[in-house]
Amino acid sequence: MFNFELFQSNLKTQILGKKNFYYASTSSTNDDIWRIFNKEKKEGVIVVANEQLKGRGRGNKKWHSCKNKSLICSFLIKQKFSNSKLGFHSLIVPIGIIAGIDKTVNKTLSIKWPNDIIYENKKIGGVLIESKILQKTTYLNIGFGINVNENEMDYIPNIKNNANSLKKIVGEEIQREILLANILNAIDKLLIKKNEKKIIEYWISLCSHIDKKINVIYKKNIIETIFKTINNNGQAILHYKNNDITFDGPILNI
Repeated sequence: MFNFELFQSNLKTQILGKKNFYYASTSSTNDDIWRIFNKEKKEGVIVVANEQLKGRGRGNKKWHSCKNKSLICSFLIKQKFSNSKLGFHSLIVPIGIIAGIDKTVNKTLSIKWPNDIIYENKKIGGVLIESKILQKTTYLNIGFGINVNENEMDYIPNIKNNANSLKKIVGEEIQREILLANILNAIDKLLIKKNEKKIIEYWISLCSHIDKKINVIYKKNIIETIFKTINNNGQAILHYKNNDITFDGPILNI
């Protein structure tokens, strides 16, 4: 089980953690956030689950997690950057996750655009961001899942070849409570400082495919392009047919 008291005692945040909820089992922590939001319209809510039965990924994808082994969390914040810079929210979260992992197990992982957490080309974690507007204020429901203590047998067949866990990387079990607190502490600091230049520099330094070929859907076609960098609005810059294009979508796994 997840020791929620141990997690809360290590949480050192200002924006996040205003109200925290723990579920031994839930359908989706993002759904839980919206249910809580409908009752009290406040940011800073954190939901943690030991088991998630219907986790969502981007698009129509599902997020598979493992009871007692994965880290499953969602939190609610108000929009922190301008509308033109909404992409910065997608940059901050993976940076904070990697910083929290590094502090806990002394391993630096990488980012696959926009916010997948990877290690040696295998996925460790993913992020899902949903939003609602209330009285001209945008609220962001940010969920993430991380493979922490999974073994090879814990992965379902269709992700087995592309998934990895922190336990497999470091060779020992990791205390999920301390890891989650370290991650949320790091994200909270980034949200407070909002240093756009540093965020861009840090994200680029962690990206696994700068100046490399990637596949994306652009104008309804699958294209091969070069991932160059991210711009001052937190959008990807791709090089395609001798031109630089601005891009917000995901990279394809092909």
